[in-house]
Amino acid sequence: MKKVFKSILQTAMLVVVVIVLGTCGSVSKVVNEPSISFESVRMTGLNFSKIDMIARIKVQNDNSFSIPFPEINWKLFVIDNSFINGVIKNNTKIAANAGTVVELPFSINYEGLYQAISGLLNSDEAPFRLDLSALFNIPVLGAKTFNTSFSGSIPMLKAPALSFSGVKFNSLSINKVEFVLTWLVDNKNVFAVNLDKMDYNFTVNNTSWSQGTAPRSSLPARRTTQVPITVNISSLSMIQEIVALAALGRSANFVCSGEAALSPVLNQSFPGLENVAALRLPFTYSGSTNLRP
Repeated sequence: MKKVFKSILQTAMLVVVVIVLGTCGSVSKVVNEPSISFESVRMTGLNFSKIDMIARIKVQNDNSFSIPFPEINWKLFVIDNSFINGVIKNNTKIAANAGTVVELPFSINYEGLYQAISGLLNSDEAPFRLDLSALFNIPVLGAKTFNTSFSGSIPMLKAPALSFSGVKFNSLSINKVEFVLTWLVDNKNVFAVNLDKMDYNFTVNNTSWSQGTAPRSSLPARRTTQVPITVNISSLSMIQEIVALAALGRSANFVCSGEAALSPVLNQSFPGLENVAALRLPFTYSGSTNLRP
């Protein structure tokens, strides 16, 4: 009840002042238009699936009385294509001669972008624009809309492609079996990518021959990099089995499965980025190989 009485009193006082001033042109001297602006727009998280961003929006009231918080419609454009939108509503008031800041978090999904806008797969970055339209309801002035926008660019990350090059035997004897497993990682980005981890299990004819983890490595930008792992078998029973298969001249069926974790190297391009998550790529490759070196 006190809030209602206070609001009525503020409006009544404003009307009295306007009447005393005597002309409609004097209203602009009594009531100041509010303003809306961007305090900042920045990335908070980035990975090969999406970008997380947050906009800090400042609403300023330079009047001697409080005003209702506006209804803010926002819309995100990427290369002038409308992508996502929403509405900010707040039932609070902005105090007299004060400002308030609200945060607008939003995410940009890469898969959605690539499907909606042709040509982005070949782009390293894309321009974006965030438009705001704030509707104020102010005593005497009535409903008024104020607009502002922010422009910038976002990096277009591309998930590296992982493939299995196959298995090559270096030596095969009753004393030693050595072979190399090789993966290929195609990094189409303009920045390096770290292979943080790659766990694998290599099975031949339903028997596990090798399992382990590839060493951490850096994959250069715009290049396909080989990731080889040399395997030595010392188990006498396994060596005898492998040599026997080779002596028969038979091909062996294999399954290579596991998971790779890759993360973009973005520290220099985006210092202070809070969250750069790794991309996890599970894989299963199968085929046959000749057991002879």
